Amino acid sequence: MLAVPSGNNSIYISDSTNSDTENNLTITSIDSEVAREIHNVVYLSQKLVESQHLVSQTKHTKRLYKKYNFVDKALHKLNFHFFGHTRYFILLMATICMSMARSNELVFNFNVICMTNHTETHLASSIKMSSGEISTVFASSGIGTILAPIAVVYAIHYFGALAVFSSLLTFSSIATILMGYLPQVNVLWMIPLRIIQGLAAGSVMVMMGFVSSNWAPSNEVGNFLTLLSSSGQLQVLTYPMSANLCVLHGWASVFHTHGLLTLPLIGLFLIFFRDSPRIHPCVSSVEKEYITEGLSKISKKDRSHIPYKDIFRSKAIWAIWIAFLANSFGFQVIGQFMPTFLNKVLNVNIHNTGLGAILPASMQLLTKLILGAVSNRTTFLSSINKIKFFNSLSSIGGAVFLLPLAFINSDQSSIALLMFTLSLSCLGLICLGAMKSATLCARRFTDFVMAIVQIFISIGMITVSTFVSKYTTNNTIEEWKVIFFIISIILICGNIVFCIFCSDKPQPFTFAKIPNDALFKQEFTPIIKTQLNDAV
Repeated sequence: MLAVPSGNNSIYISDSTNSDTENNLTITSIDSEVAREIHNVVYLSQKLVESQHLVSQTKHTKRLYKKYNFVDKALHKLNFHFFGHTRYFILLMATICMSMARSNELVFNFNVICMTNHTETHLASSIKMSSGEISTVFASSGIGTILAPIAVVYAIHYFGALAVFSSLLTFSSIATILMGYLPQVNVLWMIPLRIIQGLAAGSVMVMMGFVSSNWAPSNEVGNFLTLLSSSGQLQVLTYPMSANLCVLHGWASVFHTHGLLTLPLIGLFLIFFRDSPRIHPCVSSVEKEYITEGLSKISKKDRSHIPYKDIFRSKAIWAIWIAFLANSFGFQVIGQFMPTFLNKVLNVNIHNTGLGAILPASMQLLTKLILGAVSNRTTFLSSINKIKFFNSLSSIGGAVFLLPLAFINSDQSSIALLMFTLSLSCLGLICLGAMKSATLCARRFTDFVMAIVQIFISIGMITVSTFVSKYTTNNTIEEWKVIFFIISIILICGNIVFCIFCSDKPQPFTFAKIPNDALFKQEFTPIIKTQLNDAV
Protein backbone atom coordinates (compact mmCIF):
# COMPACT_ATOMS: atom_id res chain seq x y z
CA MET A 1 0.00 0.00 0.00
CA LEU A 2 1.32 3.46 -0.98
CA ALA A 3 0.49 6.68 0.88
CA VAL A 4 0.23 9.82 -1.28
CA PRO A 5 0.30 13.09 0.70
CA SER A 6 -2.46 15.58 -0.02
CA GLY A 7 -2.38 18.59 2.24
CA ASN A 8 -2.85 17.27 5.77
CA ASN A 9 -4.22 13.99 4.55
CA SER A 10 -2.93 10.95 2.69
CA ILE A 11 -4.58 9.03 -0.08
CA TYR A 12 -3.77 5.32 -0.19
CA ILE A 13 -3.23 3.29 -3.33
CA SER A 14 -3.54 -0.41 -2.64
CA ASP A 15 -2.69 -3.39 -4.78
CA SER A 16 -5.96 -5.17 -5.45
CA THR A 17 -7.23 -7.95 -7.61
CA ASN A 18 -10.12 -5.69 -8.71
CA SER A 19 -7.71 -3.20 -10.19
CA ASP A 20 -7.64 -0.80 -13.04
CA THR A 21 -6.77 -2.87 -16.09
CA GLU A 22 -4.02 -0.53 -17.21
CA ASN A 23 -2.25 0.56 -14.02
CA ASN A 24 -3.13 -2.39 -11.76
CA LEU A 25 -4.22 0.09 -9.04
CA THR A 26 -7.40 0.76 -7.12
CA ILE A 27 -7.93 4.48 -6.55
CA THR A 28 -10.75 5.70 -4.33
CA SER A 29 -12.03 9.01 -2.98
CA ILE A 30 -10.17 11.33 -5.31
CA ASP A 31 -10.83 14.73 -6.80
CA SER A 32 -9.00 16.42 -9.67
CA GLU A 33 -6.17 17.85 -7.54
CA VAL A 34 -5.59 14.62 -5.66
CA ALA A 35 -5.76 12.70 -8.93
CA ARG A 36 -2.93 14.87 -10.22
CA GLU A 37 -0.82 13.97 -7.18
CA ILE A 38 -1.61 10.29 -7.61
CA HIS A 39 -0.65 10.36 -11.26
CA ASN A 40 2.56 12.14 -10.32
CA VAL A 41 3.45 9.25 -8.05
CA VAL A 42 2.39 6.65 -10.61
CA TYR A 43 4.45 8.28 -13.36
CA LEU A 44 7.56 8.63 -11.21
CA SER A 45 7.12 5.09 -9.97
CA GLN A 46 6.95 3.82 -13.53
CA LYS A 47 10.00 5.70 -14.72
CA LEU A 48 12.29 5.77 -11.72
CA VAL A 49 11.38 3.02 -9.27
CA GLU A 50 9.66 0.35 -11.35
CA SER A 51 11.05 -2.28 -9.02
CA GLN A 52 8.13 -1.35 -6.72
CA HIS A 53 5.78 -2.77 -9.38
CA LEU A 54 3.24 0.05 -8.89
CA VAL A 55 2.66 0.08 -12.63
CA SER A 56 2.24 -3.07 -14.65
CA GLN A 57 4.04 -3.65 -17.92
CA THR A 58 0.87 -4.52 -19.83
CA LYS A 59 1.54 -2.30 -22.84
CA HIS A 60 5.17 -3.32 -23.04
CA THR A 61 4.28 -6.98 -22.76
CA LYS A 62 1.62 -6.71 -25.47
CA ARG A 63 4.13 -5.00 -27.76
CA LEU A 64 6.65 -7.77 -27.17
CA TYR A 65 4.07 -10.48 -27.80
CA LYS A 66 3.45 -9.01 -31.23
CA LYS A 67 6.96 -10.21 -32.09
CA TYR A 68 5.84 -13.84 -31.74
CA ASN A 69 7.09 -15.95 -34.62
CA PHE A 70 6.18 -19.45 -35.72
CA VAL A 71 8.63 -20.96 -33.19
CA ASP A 72 6.94 -19.16 -30.31
CA LYS A 73 3.52 -20.20 -31.55
CA ALA A 74 4.63 -23.83 -31.82
CA LEU A 75 6.08 -23.80 -28.30
CA HIS A 76 2.95 -22.13 -26.99
CA LYS A 77 0.78 -24.88 -28.50
CA LEU A 78 2.89 -27.53 -26.77
CA ASN A 79 1.82 -26.03 -23.45
CA PHE A 80 4.94 -27.46 -21.79
CA HIS A 81 6.36 -25.39 -18.93
CA PHE A 82 9.30 -27.56 -17.83
CA PHE A 83 7.34 -28.42 -14.68
CA GLY A 84 7.43 -24.77 -13.61
CA HIS A 85 11.24 -24.55 -13.84
CA THR A 86 11.88 -23.08 -17.29
CA ARG A 87 14.37 -20.64 -15.76
CA TYR A 88 16.69 -23.53 -14.88
CA PHE A 89 16.57 -24.84 -18.44
CA ILE A 90 17.43 -21.34 -19.68
CA LEU A 91 20.25 -21.18 -17.12
CA LEU A 92 21.68 -24.54 -18.18
CA MET A 93 21.39 -23.79 -21.89
CA ALA A 94 22.98 -20.34 -21.54
CA THR A 95 25.83 -21.80 -19.48
CA ILE A 96 26.56 -24.49 -22.09
CA CYS A 97 26.46 -22.00 -24.97
CA MET A 98 28.73 -19.57 -23.12
CA SER A 99 31.09 -22.45 -22.34
CA MET A 100 31.24 -23.30 -26.05
CA ALA A 101 31.97 -19.68 -26.97
CA ARG A 102 34.88 -19.75 -24.55
CA SER A 103 35.97 -23.22 -25.64
CA ASN A 104 36.22 -22.12 -29.28
CA GLU A 105 38.51 -19.29 -28.21
CA LEU A 106 40.53 -21.55 -25.90
CA VAL A 107 41.02 -24.49 -28.28
CA PHE A 108 44.06 -22.92 -29.93
CA ASN A 109 45.82 -22.77 -26.55
CA PHE A 110 45.88 -26.57 -26.50
CA ASN A 111 45.96 -27.30 -30.21
CA VAL A 112 49.06 -25.20 -30.78
CA ILE A 113 50.99 -28.05 -29.12
CA CYS A 114 49.61 -30.47 -31.68
CA MET A 115 50.10 -28.07 -34.59
CA THR A 116 53.79 -27.52 -33.86
CA ASN A 117 54.62 -31.06 -32.72
CA HIS A 118 56.96 -32.83 -35.14
CA THR A 119 56.98 -36.25 -33.46
CA GLU A 120 53.43 -37.16 -32.39
CA THR A 121 51.56 -35.43 -35.21
CA HIS A 122 51.77 -37.84 -38.11
CA LEU A 123 48.34 -37.58 -39.71
CA ALA A 124 48.68 -33.94 -40.75
CA SER A 125 51.66 -31.79 -41.54
CA SER A 126 52.85 -29.68 -38.64
CA ILE A 127 52.77 -25.90 -38.87
CA LYS A 128 56.00 -23.95 -38.55
CA MET A 129 55.43 -21.00 -36.23
CA SER A 130 57.99 -18.81 -34.53
CA SER A 131 57.55 -17.81 -30.91
CA GLY A 132 56.60 -14.32 -32.08
CA GLU A 133 53.88 -15.66 -34.38
CA ILE A 134 52.51 -17.89 -31.64
CA SER A 135 52.45 -14.93 -29.26
CA THR A 136 50.64 -12.78 -31.84
CA VAL A 137 48.01 -15.44 -32.50
CA PHE A 138 47.58 -15.98 -28.77
CA ALA A 139 47.07 -12.28 -28.11
CA SER A 140 44.83 -11.58 -31.13
CA SER A 141 41.78 -13.09 -29.43
CA GLY A 142 42.34 -10.54 -26.68
CA ILE A 143 41.64 -7.79 -29.20
CA GLY A 144 38.21 -9.27 -29.78
CA THR A 145 37.49 -9.63 -26.09
CA ILE A 146 38.43 -5.97 -25.55
CA LEU A 147 36.24 -4.74 -28.41
CA ALA A 148 33.24 -6.90 -27.52
CA PRO A 149 31.91 -5.91 -24.06
CA ILE A 150 30.79 -2.30 -24.54
CA ALA A 151 29.63 -2.96 -28.10
CA VAL A 152 27.65 -5.99 -26.94
CA VAL A 153 25.96 -4.00 -24.14
CA TYR A 154 24.61 -1.49 -26.66
CA ALA A 155 23.83 -4.16 -29.28
CA ILE A 156 21.77 -6.09 -26.73
CA HIS A 157 19.96 -2.87 -25.85
CA TYR A 158 18.88 -2.33 -29.46
CA PHE A 159 18.59 -5.88 -30.86
CA GLY A 160 18.21 -8.14 -27.81
CA ALA A 161 20.46 -10.78 -26.30
CA LEU A 162 18.98 -13.59 -28.39
CA ALA A 163 19.93 -12.01 -31.71
CA VAL A 164 23.31 -10.67 -30.58
CA PHE A 165 24.71 -13.71 -28.79
CA SER A 166 23.43 -16.25 -31.35
CA SER A 167 25.05 -14.19 -34.13
CA LEU A 168 28.37 -14.01 -32.30
CA LEU A 169 28.27 -17.73 -31.55
CA THR A 170 27.60 -18.46 -35.24
CA PHE A 171 30.58 -16.36 -36.32
CA SER A 172 32.71 -18.10 -33.69
CA SER A 173 31.67 -21.50 -35.03
CA ILE A 174 32.55 -20.58 -38.62
CA ALA A 175 35.88 -19.05 -37.57
CA THR A 176 36.78 -22.18 -35.59
CA ILE A 177 36.05 -24.44 -38.56
CA LEU A 178 38.20 -22.23 -40.82
CA MET A 179 41.04 -22.49 -38.30
CA GLY A 180 41.47 -26.06 -39.56
CA TYR A 181 42.23 -24.88 -43.11
CA LEU A 182 43.73 -21.39 -43.26
CA PRO A 183 46.89 -21.94 -41.14
CA GLN A 184 48.12 -24.27 -43.88
CA VAL A 185 47.88 -21.35 -46.29
CA ASN A 186 49.39 -18.70 -44.01
CA VAL A 187 49.76 -18.61 -40.24
CA LEU A 188 48.70 -14.96 -40.12
CA TRP A 189 45.22 -15.88 -41.38
CA MET A 190 44.54 -17.12 -37.87
CA ILE A 191 44.68 -13.57 -36.49
CA PRO A 192 41.28 -12.33 -37.85
CA LEU A 193 39.74 -15.70 -36.98
CA ARG A 194 41.03 -15.42 -33.42
CA ILE A 195 39.63 -11.89 -33.16
CA ILE A 196 36.19 -13.23 -34.14
CA GLN A 197 36.51 -15.98 -31.53
CA GLY A 198 37.47 -13.29 -29.02
CA LEU A 199 34.36 -11.25 -29.83
CA ALA A 200 32.13 -14.19 -28.92
CA ALA A 201 34.14 -15.05 -25.80
CA GLY A 202 34.15 -11.38 -24.78
CA SER A 203 30.35 -11.30 -24.77
CA VAL A 204 30.14 -13.99 -22.08
CA MET A 205 30.55 -11.64 -19.12
CA VAL A 206 27.82 -9.37 -20.47
CA MET A 207 25.53 -12.35 -21.06
CA MET A 208 26.27 -13.51 -17.53
CA GLY A 209 24.96 -10.24 -16.15
CA PHE A 210 22.02 -10.19 -18.57
CA VAL A 211 20.77 -13.71 -17.80
CA SER A 212 21.14 -13.31 -14.04
CA SER A 213 19.36 -9.95 -14.00
CA ASN A 214 16.47 -11.03 -16.25
CA TRP A 215 15.93 -14.68 -15.39
CA ALA A 216 16.99 -15.08 -11.76
CA PRO A 217 14.49 -14.48 -8.94
CA SER A 218 15.89 -12.09 -6.36
CA ASN A 219 16.68 -14.91 -3.93
CA GLU A 220 18.46 -17.04 -6.57
CA VAL A 221 20.84 -14.49 -8.11
CA GLY A 222 23.86 -15.93 -6.28
CA ASN A 223 23.15 -19.46 -7.48
CA PHE A 224 22.64 -18.24 -11.04
CA LEU A 225 25.96 -16.36 -11.02
CA THR A 226 27.79 -19.38 -9.62
CA LEU A 227 26.58 -21.65 -12.40
CA LEU A 228 26.92 -19.05 -15.16
CA SER A 229 30.50 -18.33 -14.11
CA SER A 230 31.24 -22.06 -14.30
CA SER A 231 31.49 -21.64 -18.07
CA GLY A 232 35.08 -20.66 -17.30
CA GLN A 233 35.72 -24.18 -16.04
CA LEU A 234 33.44 -26.11 -18.40
CA GLN A 235 35.31 -24.70 -21.40
CA VAL A 236 38.30 -26.98 -20.78
CA LEU A 237 36.27 -30.19 -20.61
CA THR A 238 36.88 -30.57 -24.34
CA TYR A 239 40.64 -30.95 -23.78
CA PRO A 240 40.57 -34.79 -23.61
CA MET A 241 38.52 -34.85 -26.81
CA SER A 242 41.03 -32.49 -28.42
CA ALA A 243 43.93 -34.71 -27.35
CA ASN A 244 42.33 -37.84 -28.83
CA LEU A 245 41.37 -36.09 -32.05
CA CYS A 246 44.88 -34.71 -32.41
CA VAL A 247 46.52 -38.12 -32.00
CA LEU A 248 43.98 -40.06 -34.08
CA HIS A 249 42.93 -37.62 -36.80
CA GLY A 250 45.34 -34.68 -36.76
CA TRP A 251 45.22 -31.13 -35.44
CA ALA A 252 42.74 -29.82 -38.05
CA SER A 253 40.04 -32.19 -36.78
CA VAL A 254 40.18 -30.47 -33.38
CA PHE A 255 39.07 -27.15 -34.88
CA HIS A 256 36.49 -28.79 -37.15
CA THR A 257 34.88 -30.72 -34.30
CA HIS A 258 34.64 -27.70 -31.99
CA GLY A 259 33.07 -25.60 -34.73
CA LEU A 260 30.57 -28.28 -35.74
CA LEU A 261 29.57 -29.02 -32.14
CA THR A 262 28.66 -25.36 -31.73
CA LEU A 263 26.07 -25.38 -34.52
CA PRO A 264 23.36 -27.52 -32.83
CA LEU A 265 23.79 -25.48 -29.65
CA ILE A 266 23.08 -22.34 -31.66
CA GLY A 267 19.88 -23.94 -32.95
CA LEU A 268 18.83 -24.90 -29.44
CA PHE A 269 19.59 -21.38 -28.21
CA LEU A 270 17.53 -19.79 -31.00
CA ILE A 271 14.54 -22.04 -30.30
CA PHE A 272 14.36 -21.84 -26.52
CA PHE A 273 16.13 -18.69 -25.30
CA ARG A 274 14.19 -15.47 -24.87
CA ASP A 275 15.35 -12.17 -23.45
CA SER A 276 12.70 -12.12 -20.74
CA PRO A 277 10.45 -14.61 -18.94
CA ARG A 278 7.59 -12.21 -19.68
CA ILE A 279 7.59 -13.23 -23.35
CA HIS A 280 8.73 -16.86 -23.14
CA PRO A 281 5.98 -19.23 -24.33
CA CYS A 282 7.17 -22.00 -21.98
CA VAL A 283 7.06 -19.92 -18.79
CA SER A 284 3.93 -20.46 -16.74
CA SER A 285 2.12 -17.50 -15.20
CA VAL A 286 3.12 -18.67 -11.71
CA GLU A 287 6.82 -18.91 -12.58
CA LYS A 288 6.68 -15.62 -14.45
CA GLU A 289 5.31 -13.86 -11.39
CA TYR A 290 7.92 -15.54 -9.18
CA ILE A 291 10.83 -14.50 -11.42
CA THR A 292 9.74 -10.93 -12.05
CA GLU A 293 8.68 -10.12 -8.50
CA GLY A 294 10.94 -7.37 -7.25
CA LEU A 295 12.91 -7.13 -10.49
CA SER A 296 13.60 -3.67 -11.79
CA LYS A 297 12.33 -3.18 -15.33
CA ILE A 298 13.83 -0.21 -17.09
CA SER A 299 12.75 1.34 -20.34
CA LYS A 300 15.15 1.70 -23.26
CA LYS A 301 15.32 5.45 -22.68
CA ASP A 302 16.26 5.01 -19.02
CA ARG A 303 18.65 2.14 -19.79
CA SER A 304 20.63 4.38 -22.15
CA HIS A 305 21.37 6.86 -19.35
CA ILE A 306 24.32 5.10 -17.73
CA PRO A 307 26.06 7.31 -15.13
CA TYR A 308 29.54 6.77 -16.57
CA LYS A 309 31.20 9.52 -14.58
CA ASP A 310 29.83 8.31 -11.25
CA ILE A 311 30.70 4.70 -12.01
CA PHE A 312 34.28 5.52 -12.92
CA ARG A 313 34.62 7.69 -9.81
CA SER A 314 33.53 4.91 -7.46
CA LYS A 315 36.41 3.45 -5.44
CA ALA A 316 34.42 0.28 -4.77
CA ILE A 317 33.95 -0.31 -8.49
CA TRP A 318 37.64 0.25 -9.19
CA ALA A 319 38.45 -2.24 -6.44
CA ILE A 320 36.35 -4.81 -8.31
CA TRP A 321 38.08 -4.10 -11.61
CA ILE A 322 41.56 -4.30 -10.08
CA ALA A 323 40.69 -7.58 -8.36
CA PHE A 324 39.54 -9.09 -11.66
CA LEU A 325 42.62 -7.77 -13.47
CA ALA A 326 44.92 -9.43 -10.94
CA ASN A 327 42.86 -12.62 -11.03
CA SER A 328 43.04 -12.71 -14.83
CA PHE A 329 46.85 -12.85 -14.68
CA GLY A 330 46.69 -15.98 -12.56
CA PHE A 331 43.87 -17.56 -14.53
CA GLN A 332 45.45 -16.87 -17.92
CA VAL A 333 48.86 -18.23 -17.01
CA ILE A 334 47.17 -21.49 -15.96
CA GLY A 335 44.34 -21.65 -18.48
CA GLN A 336 46.44 -20.65 -21.49
CA PHE A 337 49.87 -22.01 -20.69
CA MET A 338 49.41 -25.02 -18.42
CA PRO A 339 49.23 -27.41 -21.42
CA THR A 340 52.38 -25.82 -22.85
CA PHE A 341 54.16 -26.04 -19.48
CA LEU A 342 53.26 -29.70 -19.04
CA ASN A 343 54.20 -30.67 -22.59
CA LYS A 344 57.22 -28.49 -23.34
CA VAL A 345 58.79 -28.07 -19.89
CA LEU A 346 57.88 -31.32 -18.13
CA ASN A 347 57.76 -33.48 -21.29
CA VAL A 348 54.25 -34.85 -20.70
CA ASN A 349 52.85 -36.38 -23.91
CA ILE A 350 49.89 -34.81 -25.71
CA HIS A 351 47.31 -37.40 -24.63
CA ASN A 352 48.18 -37.11 -20.93
CA THR A 353 48.39 -33.32 -21.22
CA GLY A 354 44.78 -33.23 -22.45
CA LEU A 355 43.58 -35.50 -19.66
CA GLY A 356 45.54 -33.62 -17.01
CA ALA A 357 44.26 -30.23 -18.15
CA ILE A 358 40.65 -30.96 -17.15
CA LEU A 359 41.50 -31.82 -13.53
CA PRO A 360 42.16 -28.23 -12.35
CA ALA A 361 39.01 -26.90 -14.03
CA SER A 362 36.86 -29.72 -12.65
CA MET A 363 38.15 -29.17 -9.13
CA GLN A 364 37.65 -25.42 -9.48
CA LEU A 365 34.00 -25.94 -10.39
CA LEU A 366 33.48 -28.36 -7.50
CA THR A 367 35.18 -25.96 -5.06
CA LYS A 368 32.99 -23.05 -6.20
CA LEU A 369 29.79 -25.03 -5.76
CA ILE A 370 30.71 -26.36 -2.31
CA LEU A 371 32.06 -23.11 -0.88
CA GLY A 372 29.22 -21.18 -2.50
CA ALA A 373 26.76 -23.24 -0.45
CA VAL A 374 28.93 -22.77 2.64
CA SER A 375 28.99 -19.01 2.09
CA ASN A 376 25.19 -18.85 1.89
CA ARG A 377 24.90 -20.66 5.23
CA THR A 378 27.63 -18.73 7.04
CA THR A 379 26.08 -16.33 9.54
CA PHE A 380 28.94 -15.44 11.88
CA LEU A 381 30.57 -13.24 9.22
CA SER A 382 29.03 -10.06 7.85
CA SER A 383 28.44 -9.73 4.12
CA ILE A 384 31.47 -7.49 3.57
CA ASN A 385 33.73 -9.74 5.63
CA LYS A 386 32.63 -12.78 3.65
CA ILE A 387 33.45 -10.93 0.44
CA LYS A 388 36.91 -10.00 1.73
CA PHE A 389 37.55 -13.50 3.06
CA PHE A 390 36.69 -15.34 -0.15
CA ASN A 391 38.49 -12.83 -2.35
CA SER A 392 41.59 -13.18 -0.16
CA LEU A 393 41.29 -16.96 -0.31
CA SER A 394 41.06 -16.65 -4.09
CA SER A 395 44.06 -14.38 -4.60
CA ILE A 396 46.42 -15.42 -1.80
CA GLY A 397 45.59 -19.11 -2.22
CA GLY A 398 46.17 -18.87 -5.96
CA ALA A 399 49.54 -17.18 -5.38
CA VAL A 400 50.71 -19.59 -2.68
CA PHE A 401 50.08 -22.67 -4.82
CA LEU A 402 51.75 -21.16 -7.88
CA LEU A 403 55.06 -20.58 -6.11
CA PRO A 404 56.09 -24.28 -5.74
CA LEU A 405 55.95 -24.57 -9.54
CA ALA A 406 59.07 -22.42 -9.66
CA PHE A 407 61.11 -25.11 -7.89
CA ILE A 408 59.97 -28.43 -9.37
CA ASN A 409 62.00 -30.70 -11.64
CA SER A 410 61.08 -32.08 -15.04
CA ASP A 411 60.19 -35.47 -13.53
CA GLN A 412 57.65 -34.03 -11.06
CA SER A 413 54.69 -33.59 -13.38
CA SER A 414 52.25 -34.99 -10.79
CA ILE A 415 53.25 -32.31 -8.27
CA ALA A 416 52.93 -29.65 -10.96
CA LEU A 417 49.42 -30.81 -11.84
CA LEU A 418 48.45 -30.78 -8.15
CA MET A 419 49.73 -27.20 -7.71
CA PHE A 420 47.93 -26.04 -10.86
CA THR A 421 44.74 -27.68 -9.57
CA LEU A 422 44.91 -26.08 -6.11
CA SER A 423 45.82 -22.67 -7.51
CA LEU A 424 43.04 -22.64 -10.09
CA SER A 425 40.52 -23.91 -7.51
CA CYS A 426 41.35 -20.92 -5.32
CA LEU A 427 41.22 -18.43 -8.19
CA GLY A 428 37.65 -19.50 -9.01
CA LEU A 429 36.45 -18.24 -5.64
CA ILE A 430 36.50 -14.70 -6.99
CA CYS A 431 32.81 -15.30 -7.78
CA LEU A 432 32.21 -15.16 -4.01
CA GLY A 433 34.42 -12.10 -3.65
CA ALA A 434 34.75 -9.39 -6.30
CA MET A 435 31.95 -10.75 -8.50
CA LYS A 436 29.48 -10.77 -5.61
CA SER A 437 30.60 -7.26 -4.68
CA ALA A 438 29.88 -6.16 -8.26
CA THR A 439 26.26 -7.31 -8.09
CA LEU A 440 25.74 -5.69 -4.69
CA CYS A 441 27.43 -2.39 -5.57
CA ALA A 442 26.26 -1.85 -9.16
CA ARG A 443 22.75 -3.35 -9.02
CA ARG A 444 20.99 -2.48 -12.30
CA PHE A 445 24.27 -1.34 -13.84
CA THR A 446 25.93 -4.70 -13.20
CA ASP A 447 26.00 -5.55 -16.92
CA PHE A 448 28.03 -2.41 -17.66
CA VAL A 449 30.40 -3.02 -14.75
CA MET A 450 30.87 -6.62 -15.90
CA ALA A 451 31.52 -5.39 -19.44
CA ILE A 452 34.43 -3.35 -18.09
CA VAL A 453 35.51 -6.43 -16.11
CA GLN A 454 35.77 -8.30 -19.42
CA ILE A 455 37.97 -5.52 -20.80
CA PHE A 456 40.31 -5.83 -17.82
CA ILE A 457 40.37 -9.61 -18.26
CA SER A 458 41.26 -9.08 -21.91
CA ILE A 459 44.08 -6.74 -20.93
CA GLY A 460 45.35 -9.46 -18.63
CA MET A 461 45.06 -12.02 -21.42
CA ILE A 462 47.07 -9.95 -23.89
CA THR A 463 49.67 -8.97 -21.28
CA VAL A 464 50.20 -12.54 -20.07
CA SER A 465 50.32 -13.93 -23.61
CA THR A 466 52.90 -11.38 -24.72
CA PHE A 467 54.99 -11.54 -21.56
CA VAL A 468 55.09 -15.34 -21.28
CA SER A 469 55.81 -15.89 -24.97
CA LYS A 470 58.61 -13.34 -24.88
CA TYR A 471 60.38 -14.58 -21.75
CA THR A 472 59.92 -18.35 -22.10
CA THR A 473 61.36 -18.88 -25.56
CA ASN A 474 63.31 -21.95 -24.41
CA ASN A 475 60.63 -23.25 -21.99
CA THR A 476 63.03 -23.91 -19.12
CA ILE A 477 62.22 -24.06 -15.41
CA GLU A 478 64.39 -20.99 -14.80
CA GLU A 479 62.40 -18.93 -17.29
CA TRP A 480 59.08 -20.02 -15.82
CA LYS A 481 60.28 -19.33 -12.28
CA VAL A 482 60.25 -15.60 -13.02
CA ILE A 483 56.73 -15.85 -14.45
CA PHE A 484 55.33 -17.60 -11.38
CA PHE A 485 56.92 -15.11 -8.96
CA ILE A 486 55.58 -12.09 -10.85
CA ILE A 487 52.05 -13.52 -11.14
CA SER A 488 52.00 -14.34 -7.41
CA ILE A 489 53.00 -10.79 -6.48
CA ILE A 490 50.31 -9.33 -8.76
CA LEU A 491 47.63 -11.54 -7.18
CA ILE A 492 48.55 -10.49 -3.64
CA CYS A 493 48.76 -6.78 -4.48
CA GLY A 494 45.41 -6.85 -6.27
CA ASN A 495 43.77 -8.43 -3.23
CA ILE A 496 45.21 -5.79 -0.89
CA VAL A 497 43.70 -3.00 -3.01
CA PHE A 498 40.35 -4.79 -3.16
CA CYS A 499 40.12 -5.38 0.59
CA ILE A 500 40.85 -1.71 1.31
CA PHE A 501 38.25 -0.19 -1.03
CA CYS A 502 35.60 -2.89 -1.58
CA SER A 503 31.98 -2.56 -0.49
CA ASP A 504 28.80 -4.60 -0.25
CA LYS A 505 26.45 -1.59 -0.41
CA PRO A 506 24.71 -0.11 -3.46
CA GLN A 507 26.75 2.81 -4.74
CA PRO A 508 25.14 6.28 -4.97
CA PHE A 509 24.84 6.06 -8.77
CA THR A 510 22.40 3.13 -8.43
CA PHE A 511 19.71 5.27 -6.82
CA ALA A 512 17.10 7.00 -8.96
CA LYS A 513 17.11 10.79 -8.76
CA ILE A 514 13.68 12.36 -8.29
CA PRO A 515 13.42 15.69 -10.15
CA ASN A 516 12.60 18.86 -8.18
CA ASP A 517 9.14 20.44 -8.28
CA ALA A 518 9.97 23.08 -10.88
CA LEU A 519 11.53 20.57 -13.24
CA PHE A 520 8.69 18.16 -12.60
CA LYS A 521 6.00 20.73 -13.46
CA GLN A 522 7.87 21.80 -16.59
CA GLU A 523 8.50 18.32 -18.02
CA PHE A 524 5.82 16.02 -16.65
CA THR A 525 2.61 18.09 -16.37
CA PRO A 526 1.68 17.66 -20.08
CA ILE A 527 2.11 13.90 -19.76
CA ILE A 528 0.00 13.77 -16.60
CA LYS A 529 -2.76 15.79 -18.27
CA THR A 530 -2.80 13.29 -21.11
CA GLN A 531 -3.06 10.42 -18.66
CA LEU A 532 -5.93 12.14 -16.82
CA ASN A 533 -7.79 12.77 -20.08
CA ASP A 534 -7.33 9.15 -21.12
CA ALA A 535 -8.65 8.01 -17.75
CA VAL A 536 -11.76 10.13 -18.20
